[in-house]
Amino acid sequence: MANSKIDLTTIQRQLMQVKHPELKKDIVSLGMVAGVTPTDDGIEILIKTPNADRRLQIGLEAQTRQLISKIEGAGKVKIKFEVDQNLKMEDGNRIFGVKKVIAVGSGKGGVGKSTVTANLASTLARNGKKVGILDADIYGPSLGKMFGINGRVALKSEEDKIYPIEKHGIKLISFSFLVTEDQPVVWRGPMLGKAIEQFLYDVVWGELDYLFIDLPPGTGDVQLSLAQLIDLDGAVIVTTPQEVAVLDAGRAAAMFKQVKVPILGIVENMSGFACPKCGHVTDVFSKGGGEKLSKQVGVPELGAVPLTLDVMSSGEAGKPALLDAKDSPLQQAYFKIAKNLEEQIANWED
Repeated sequence: MANSKIDLTTIQRQLMQVKHPELKKDIVSLGMVAGVTPTDDGIEILIKTPNADRRLQIGLEAQTRQLISKIEGAGKVKIKFEVDQNLKMEDGNRIFGVKKVIAVGSGKGGVGKSTVTANLASTLARNGKKVGILDADIYGPSLGKMFGINGRVALKSEEDKIYPIEKHGIKLISFSFLVTEDQPVVWRGPMLGKAIEQFLYDVVWGELDYLFIDLPPGTGDVQLSLAQLIDLDGAVIVTTPQEVAVLDAGRAAAMFKQVKVPILGIVENMSGFACPKCGHVTDVFSKGGGEKLSKQVGVPELGAVPLTLDVMSSGEAGKPALLDAKDSPLQQAYFKIAKNLEEQIANWED
């Protein structure tokens, strides 16, 4: 049984005091901490180094052991090293314990970006991944509604840190948790940036394989603030088939390229309506928009999501449709998208 008394936030604070002897920066910001795992009698820490320099490893091990041993209840401290020749020894903006941060954007509203985010996250969680969603749409947050969390809720807080709400195995944070349903948010750019920063770094996300950031439509203050605040591992662009959505999604893609965020692929949402009785597919919103955008941007189309009755009803019911989908066109679409997304992430790492 793992040690449940270990507080990851406390461990992070201690690891941020472990300095690289030459770069004079801490091993967390340098991306050297590969994992922190509670064990039956203590804690195991995995540290990445660009080579097998034992002098460096011995120095880092001594610092780490001394600082972690000060934590009450830490128990036995086991430190392992892993050589990663691709490790970039640069200062970065990372969230402790979060492996990949993926932005989900679109050029315009109404294309189902939040629905895609919720169902894609649910697919990966269903596949055994640890997943979180940050709803960065401050003016029009919808994450709470999609997961059945209505209106303002009491969030657990401790030592100036906020704990996300967990629903269906997914960790969630949204501005909708902090305001009443009818309360407007009238904020300027600097206040938006501060709110996003707090959602990123003042939330105890814990260990996550993926943190999805559901962006507001367009290419405004939130997108630019996010690009400055966090090292994004990539972005997914959501569009619908019609030309007007493709045009605006192209602008979102151009914005990500401008701020040097890798575009992992395109998702075409509302890609035809499948009749639940006869199976006939009607292209309500034209067709081929996702394929066209992928060629235009030069990235793959991760998949196309059909418009189904369960998707339309699930958002109102407060449960992503994918969670109940069994061997349906919807499930097949999201399983394909999740598989292609993970392959693209791996390709960017190579």
